[in-house]
Amino acid sequence: MKILILNIILAFVFSSDKQIYSTVQMMDQVMVLNSESLVVEGSIMTEFGDSNMAISCNSFSNMQECMLNGCEWSMNMCMDSMGNNSVNTPHFIVLDEVNGYWFVTTIASGYIGQYSLLDNMLIDTYFVGDAPALLAVDPINKKVYCSRMMPMNGMGNMMPSSESNIIQGLNYGPMGLSESEDQVYVINSPAPHGLALNHDGTELYTASNTADWLYKINTATHEITGIVMDVIIDNTPDQVTQRLKPIQCISVGNKLFVSCSSGIWQNPYTGEQTIIEGNIQMWNSNDMTLLDSINLGEHTAPWHMKESPVDDVLYVALSGDNLYKTEGLACIRYGEELSIEWITNNPSFDTLHGVDVSSDGSTIYVSARGDGYIHVFNSDGDYSANVSLGSMSMLGGLAVEHKGVPELGDLNNDSIFDVVDIIKTINVIFNPMMNSPYSIYASDLNSDGETNIFDIILIVERVL
Repeated sequence: MKILILNIILAFVFSSDKQIYSTVQMMDQVMVLNSESLVVEGSIMTEFGDSNMAISCNSFSNMQECMLNGCEWSMNMCMDSMGNNSVNTPHFIVLDEVNGYWFVTTIASGYIGQYSLLDNMLIDTYFVGDAPALLAVDPINKKVYCSRMMPMNGMGNMMPSSESNIIQGLNYGPMGLSESEDQVYVINSPAPHGLALNHDGTELYTASNTADWLYKINTATHEITGIVMDVIIDNTPDQVTQRLKPIQCISVGNKLFVSCSSGIWQNPYTGEQTIIEGNIQMWNSNDMTLLDSINLGEHTAPWHMKESPVDDVLYVALSGDNLYKTEGLACIRYGEELSIEWITNNPSFDTLHGVDVSSDGSTIYVSARGDGYIHVFNSDGDYSANVSLGSMSMLGGLAVEHKGVPELGDLNNDSIFDVVDIIKTINVIFNPMMNSPYSIYASDLNSDGETNIFDIILIVERVL
């Protein structure tokens, strides 16, 4: 049976260089750049349709269903939202480099978009409503999880905040996105923003930006375990404190890292204001105990972070404060304790936001929300290059390819040729519509535009 990938191959030039995907929030676009040259190779619009808006809001009788469908809950009734649906505001990107997809959230319009990593074509959108923020992807079970946006004062409709306490899971595949049964998780705190998944997808972690509580969710049993992050305050999970203000979670082995933006905090009982240093917490994710924390300085506002693929270090984008010139990039070494490897600051940096690391760990990319630059550093913290995507572009999250397009015959993109690839090739022949972009591409070993018995013979020869 013929597999219609010839046009994809002709239209898309495969390169040994990896791609950088960066959200351009003011332009409702995702820019694709070459990670070596920093040349912009394409832009993808995120102007998603409003087909889900046809749902009648007054048909929903409870707050959870109401808010999940993009409506507003007021006076114990579900009403149409008065928000501006003409703005989408792409915010965060996550890659599935096993199957060949990438996903983006649009916090203003409430969508998750699914694209092909082969040609960046839109596959599907799913309306989740209520300001979707960060994403965590499980390529093994083909699920993507979504958190909610925290309050961002002064950003208007460009950065709407969520009122929900929901983490939502969706299934995905070649036919698009669909609701995942029993995978809408309701935690006991508002604004679950930070989000991470462990290596096999069995545990999901989230942190409330406003209540300073950390949660572990068992995705199989649906058991939810919560713990307060700030022992000084020791608040209840539903009490808004906004003292630590956690932003992102990262799971590495049995360690869970949380970046806390902190800043000026006013004691609600005394009215006294205190400056809380930005910090990183390290937790044991098995028993949810705090192992260590490290301060990065006043007004540093640690934001997104990413672990190195080759070393026991985290790279943390410091959003900083223009008044104090504290924007920068921090490298934190972890083990039994946390330690600062280095911090690079520069007065020209403007509100740093997203961060990712190359596959060999040698290069770190950081996006700037303030002036639209992507900054490039080496693993020693030396500044090496930059590229501007427009002074008013307001960059959000970014993601860098690690694997890239699979080698022909390597259908699961694991750099191993084995019986799994043979089985997947056979499956492409009999079920072409149910296979991922990478499987379809890699199954055509002789590059003739179709997958058949000749490709099976070639993959068997390669395995043997």
